[in-house]
Amino acid sequence: MRVLIVHNILWSHYKAALFTELAQQCPADSELLVVQLAESEDKYKQLGKSGLIDHDYPHQLIHKGSLNSLSLSKKAKGLFREIIRFKPDIINLSGYYDPVYWLIILYCQIRGIRLVLSNESSEKDGNRNGWKEKFKRTIISQFSGFINFGSSSAQYMQSLGARPSQIISQHAAVLNNRVVSQVYQTAYSKRNHVKADYFLPTYNFVFVGRLAEEKNLPTLLKAFSWLKTHEPKAHNWGLTIIGNGPLRSLVEGKSDQDIHWLGGHPWNEVPAFLALADALLLPSHFEPWGLVVNEAMVCGLPVIVSNQCGCVNDLVEDGKNGYTFRPENMLELAVALQKFVNLSETERTQMGKHSLDLIAPFHTTPVAQEIWQGFHRIMSSTELRS
Repeated sequence: MRVLIVHNILWSHYKAALFTELAQQCPADSELLVVQLAESEDKYKQLGKSGLIDHDYPHQLIHKGSLNSLSLSKKAKGLFREIIRFKPDIINLSGYYDPVYWLIILYCQIRGIRLVLSNESSEKDGNRNGWKEKFKRTIISQFSGFINFGSSSAQYMQSLGARPSQIISQHAAVLNNRVVSQVYQTAYSKRNHVKADYFLPTYNFVFVGRLAEEKNLPTLLKAFSWLKTHEPKAHNWGLTIIGNGPLRSLVEGKSDQDIHWLGGHPWNEVPAFLALADALLLPSHFEPWGLVVNEAMVCGLPVIVSNQCGCVNDLVEDGKNGYTFRPENMLELAVALQKFVNLSETERTQMGKHSLDLIAPFHTTPVAQEIWQGFHRIMSSTELRS
């Protein structure tokens, strides 16, 4: 069995970890190739270089540069060159929105090559009515299997016509767990000294992300202000903000209010700042998933997450490893913070342990196992061949 995976950018450290695990688990009678379209995207310039990431899997890079500068013709030529050379039995596409992918779908139908879709979209992603959904149903019907970020994205695929038996995985929102855990553990051993260096209070919530409108930062700041005003036990709690972006002026220089902005940092440094925190906050108006929640949970942190983030159905059990809230309701977030502040140290520790339990299925090892098992089912299924 020959499997060719088409992926957008080499920069994706979390995908690199999964591809590396897939290569390690590749059966002796199979072969794997990942075709990366480009090195990165313009929006990731501040997040670190792909050179920091281990790419221990067979791959070909079509374009040495930004995906934004890759022409449609060069993309098509590069992809079909690799497809014709590699002669795959299965092609795993990273989406269905690109016209080049439509050509690949047609080519696979003609040549009898099985198609698998890696899907991050869910019902929450936007307006799900009209001709676009009908077109998606037509596209989805051409695929034999689906690798999904979570249960909500798996449900969305089924709403478009995918059969439950075609769901290969609903745990594909993975991280480079090894790097996250190592950086976190090293930093945690020094956390008291580092907290003193940054003049952080005893306990801290942390926000990690781009300081942009969709992250709902003003509501977070109002909720934290409410907490400090209305909850006596919050006197020794702070809010640490990691990130950069257009709303930077809202948080820069507010350390006198127990709000500490520590700047933007590359992906591989973020776990060191999670080591300074007692819980993660993600108040976004919308997130397709919210991988920073995975990062926090791999580090054993409780999480307080907007119910408009794609990960909440899978990763947040209200009252057990954190809390959820409606992002448009400042008071709901404030009350969630208040509940957390009033927990005992033992209860907060237990929440962190529950986070570790919930995140375990999203480790690269079991996800890669699910994917290879799914590939084998697709190749052996007479139902899918018909």
